[in-house]
Amino acid sequence: MQIDINKCFFCSEEITEKKTQEHIIPNSLLGKMGIKNETIKGRGEFTYSRLKVPAHYKCNSEFGSRYESEIIEFLENPNETYQTLINEDQGIPLQYGPDNSVTSKISTWLIKIYYGIFYNDYLKVKDEEWKLISKNIIDIPNFNFIRKSYKNSYGFYLPSSLYSFKSKDSLFDLKTLIFPQTIMMQIDSLIFILNIEDGYLLCHYLILELLTDFRYNLIQNEKSKEIFPTRIFALSELVSLRMCIPKSPKFMFSDNEITNNSLSTMVTNPEQYYAIDNELLNKKRKEVLLYFGIALEITEQNNAHDDHYG
Repeated sequence: MQIDINKCFFCSEEITEKKTQEHIIPNSLLGKMGIKNETIKGRGEFTYSRLKVPAHYKCNSEFGSRYESEIIEFLENPNETYQTLINEDQGIPLQYGPDNSVTSKISTWLIKIYYGIFYNDYLKVKDEEWKLISKNIIDIPNFNFIRKSYKNSYGFYLPSSLYSFKSKDSLFDLKTLIFPQTIMMQIDSLIFILNIEDGYLLCHYLILELLTDFRYNLIQNEKSKEIFPTRIFALSELVSLRMCIPKSPKFMFSDNEITNNSLSTMVTNPEQYYAIDNELLNKKRKEVLLYFGIALEITEQNNAHDDHYG
């Protein structure tokens, strides 16, 4: 795939009229958080306000009117949004399809930000190694399907596991991981973590009872400790679990639809065959926490739950 400054981020078509620049994170949100001129940490040196991708005026305005105005409203009512997302945690959709749920809209928005960051880097970063990494993220069938789906007014994401958490700390933080493809964003006290295009595999393993216990233990740890980065512990747990799931997302594409086969299997004993290796999970959990700068002695004190994933 050849990507250049004359191709639209949303629909991949060439821009022949006056080109617009889509802010990857809405300008109004950047202003509200007071971070327009802060530099995003990564291989490129960009302030948040300069994270932009080329787009048709129509595509840009349609995405903004369909998603970002609602997202801003959700963020202005964090307690209500958090409760709504918890209520929507309670099951895995049997059939994938964009809908009007808050989960769907926030997932769409976060996926736009995730791909937008790497799209921006591919176009602007001079480091050839990072440019190639960025290209490998946006030059994949999944992203191509997402853009085609958007062009056909079906949506802008594939089945992805979204989780929300609350923190007593109010701040802005944004982290992206290449493998597993994950984005974490904290805005004020509300934390979103999206495992991108995993076919709901995380949802399948982190069932509602375990998720409820996990949230409770995070809250208790935050209350009892002077410093406890809830967002990092939540992100590390989800990432390490995803790395240990012995299945891979599997999608079937046709011209206008997608079937999620990630949860299907032909084995006779799926619970045993696809069981989580808890020893490996503990190892990965420590590795991920160390990657984010959390000391080992802290990880031993703050295991949020016993390892009994499905």
